Formats: sequence, structure tokens, C-alpha cells
Amino acid sequence: MNEHELRDLLHQAVPEAPHLDAAAIAARGRTRQRRQLVASGTAVAGVLAVVIGGTTLFGSRPQAPGPDRPGRMATQAAEPAPPGTRLVGIGHAAIAVPEDWATNALRCGTPTRPTVVVDVSAIESCAWTAPKVHDRVWVTRSNRLALAPKVEFEIDGVPAQKSVTSCLPGRRPVCSNGVYIPSEHASFTIASATSAQVEEIISWIRIVPDQVAVPGFSRINDTKQDDDAGAHYREALEAAGLEVEVRTKPVPGSKAGYVLETDPAPGTMLAPGEVVTMTEIAEPSGPAEEVSVEVNSVGPGDSMDYKGRSDAQLRAGTTIRLELGSTIWVYGHGKRISTLAGEVAGDALTLDDWKEGPNYGRSWKAIRRGTSTLTVSITAGGERVVIGRVAVIVR
Repeated sequence: MNEHELRDLLHQAVPEAPHLDAAAIAARGRTRQRRQLVASGTAVAGVLAVVIGGTTLFGSRPQAPGPDRPGRMATQAAEPAPPGTRLVGIGHAAIAVPEDWATNALRCGTPTRPTVVVDVSAIESCAWTAPKVHDRVWVTRSNRLALAPKVEFEIDGVPAQKSVTSCLPGRRPVCSNGVYIPSEHASFTIASATSAQVEEIISWIRIVPDQVAVPGFSRINDTKQDDDAGAHYREALEAAGLEVEVRTKPVPGSKAGYVLETDPAPGTMLAPGEVVTMTEIAEPSGPAEEVSVEVNSVGPGDSMDYKGRSDAQLRAGTTIRLELGSTIWVYGHGKRISTLAGEVAGDALTLDDWKEGPNYGRSWKAIRRGTSTLTVSITAGGERVVIGRVAVIVR
């Protein structure tokens, strides 16, 4: 199945002003003089690891302030984000990161540059080590400090918790810490090359009572998106006090109503009443949109030279060049995929005779130099429905 990536987090507009570096942002944060530590925790003996895997969704419905939620709001509006920064957060909790920081700049869960990470539910599985340690903040709706000794303190008058910054030694030391704001169920997990920089980044966190973050949601291929995902997400946006505009987009083989993206993206801080445009998967217009079909090939012989074509390429009409002796097959998912078939015109391909193979009947061998056209179809209501065509040039 083709991955449908969400767009990067849109930057919130800020007044035009000279760029501030990280030290300047931290200095600005320290002048606010609103954070008072309360000694109620013990030191951590060890390292608070930065969690980079698993679900980091923050799409649950915000709750209104009330007597059972003390400290939900600051008594007065917090200072705006310093010039040269943008706010990213959950609920009314946000962090002012430099504008030149990336969003979700990860490779195998490792930052490739200074980045803020929001609404990431899965990390690609691979082994890669960055050439240097980059500053990063993971923004998640969770309590990352649940099992760690904590220090109680306040951010803009709102109760918060943090652990003790610790560092992993090595050729590239990594220091980390986390902050949890119970009233927002928001965690900010921070890592950097030095403990001093971690503490500076913590000082960028603030409470913004006159703004709220765009809630997050599960990815399209995440099991947490149910049949009513779109409806549930609209409810979350409305509960946050935001207006909703819904758009639809056809995605072959995918379930209608799943959420694809939002504009602005999750984590963006908005004023109540601002509009968030959410894009859902449209209802299929016919049987052809009820399936997603792809083409793959390998060979010749023991060669692992894989060449493939996507569903979109197949539907548009595409060409693939194979070496003599290669094998090519079609596969997919969705309704009626059991009726998936391919019809070959031309003598460059012949049906693969490996009857025990997983694609028998939908797999062909390149046996002669020349060109064959492979027409891919399904059957619906007893009628053949063409999905697309690929010209196979055998060299």
C-alpha cells in the first residue's frame, strides 16, 4: 500500500523581526520569572531516555476548564513567542522553537537536523546514526514521567513536572529530560548535546491561554483510525474551539472517512474560532477506486534488482523496462481484490508456471526481447473493470 504522508507542520506567522538564536530565546524565557521550583522529587540515578518509538498521538478531546481541573489556565495571558520563533504544542501548552527548526526531520527515529516532532505514530525500522547530536523536542499527549522521580514546578502559574537532566556518555553524548503538564496531558521530551542546552530548551515552554493547538490524529495506516475517524476528529477540533472545513480526496483501496491531513497541521497554535481544513478519504466513485494495485518485478535469475510501479502510475499508464529472464507480477488490496487479473498483449511475456508461487495467475516471465502490454483489471458485478496498463519492454 502506498504511504500517504502528511504535510509538514505549517509555521505560525509571527511579526517580522531579527532572528534570535537558542541562547537568546532561553534568556527571554528566563526573564519571565514565573517558574518556581518546589522540592518534592528526588534525583534520577541514571538517564531519562528520549522515547522515539510507539504511538505519540495527541488527538483526544480537550476538556473545558473547571473546578476539578485547577491550574488549567494562567490567570493572565503569557508573553507571546519571542521574535524568530514559532509555537508548537498540545492544548494550551506550547514550546517556542526557533523558526529555522524543522518539523519531524527524522531518519529511523534519529533527527537529521534540529527539529520539533509532533503527531508521529510510527518510526521506520532501520539502523542509522546521525553524524552529530541535534537539538530536538518530542511533543506528545502522554505522561512520559509516569515512572520517573519528579520535581514539581510551575509554568506561567500552571502546575508542571520535570525530571533531572541526565546524559549518556560516549563519542557523541546525548543529554535528555522531560516536562509533563498534567492539566493538558502534554509531554515535552527534550534532548541535546549538553545538559545546559536541555535546560535552556525547557525554559521555552509556556502556557498560552488565548490559543489552542490543532489536535493530532492517527496515520491512515494506523489501527487507531476507526470507521468513524473523520467524525471523531471533527469532534476533537470543535471541542478545542476551532472551526472545521472538510474536504475529501479519493484514495484507491482505502476506507472512506479516514483522515489524511489538516491545514494548519497538528501542533499549530491558533486562536479560538480559527478555521482548520481537514482532508478525508472520499467515498469511492466506482469499483476501480475500491482497490489499490501495484506492479513489482525482480530478476533475472538470482538478481535482486526490484523494479515496481505504483497504483497512480499504473492508472495513468506507465512503462517498465526489464532484463530478459525477469519476473513481473501484480498485487493489491481492497474490495474484490481476489478477482485481480492481468491480460497480456504481445509475446515478450508468458504466464509464470510456478504454481506454488504467491502470485500464480498474476505473474509473468520475460521470455523474449520486445514489448508486451499488461492490462490489469478486477471483476465487479460480473463485469471486467480495467484498473490500468503497463508497457513492459524486455531488453
